[in-house]
Amino acid sequence: MSPVLADLAGLPPTVVVTADHDPLRNEGNALARALRLGQVQVFDRCEPGMVHGFIQNLDLVSPAAARAAGRWLDDASRLVSDVTPT
Repeated sequence: MSPVLADLAGLPPTVVVTADHDPLRNEGNALARALRLGQVQVFDRCEPGMVHGFIQNLDLVSPAAARAAGRWLDDASRLVSDVTPT
């Protein structure tokens, strides 16, 4: 099952974060495109040098992963504040 095959119109604003070294990066990019086609507000970013699961694993040993997780939290905060993405 893939969400890009569904009608995504009407979904709430969404944050899509992929990792540079992630086998699912292309699927994340396709999801962001499909959401935009459905007129959904999307913040999306590919984090350079990161691997799959860097946010879930809270890899705070890596300063780069900690900064990337912080950017994800900033994006989520913007959505809650109803700010239009730049």
